[in-house]
Amino acid sequence: MNILEKAIEYIPHQAPMVFIDDLIEISEYGAVARLNIRSELLFCEIEGLPTWTSIELMAQTISAYSGWKGQQQGHTPRIGFLLGTRKLNLPIPFFEMGRVLLIRVEQQYLHEGLGQFACEIEYKNHKISALLSVYEPTGYQDNKENL
Repeated sequence: MNILEKAIEYIPHQAPMVFIDDLIEISEYGAVARLNIRSELLFCEIEGLPTWTSIELMAQTISAYSGWKGQQQGHTPRIGFLLGTRKLNLPIPFFEMGRVLLIRVEQQYLHEGLGQFACEIEYKNHKISALLSVYEPTGYQDNKENL
């Protein structure tokens, strides 16, 4: 389903630790987020946003996906943990200023808060991909005001 929602509404972060702008697509097993590369982003350099931030872009898209699903059940955004990543390849050092990134996440596995997501960032003629393992404690409720 195509949507256009501010991602910050679905993740338990506040500026300057917000790295995705909008949630633009959502489905039962995944989501797509968008980010405009701009100088006020944390870690941004003259050359642009370092691609090593890709892990956080992917993790926040997973968080927005989880937060959106949780909101459908009346929950506030919950804190989650990045456990690890596999198969991350960074063919370029920076995302250039003014460019728009699309970040896709697709749930591969989810059981009792432990999940794995296939993630991909579209940038120019590159696709940066990785598998992220995440954990969202069950029964634990937190919100932005308490972080």
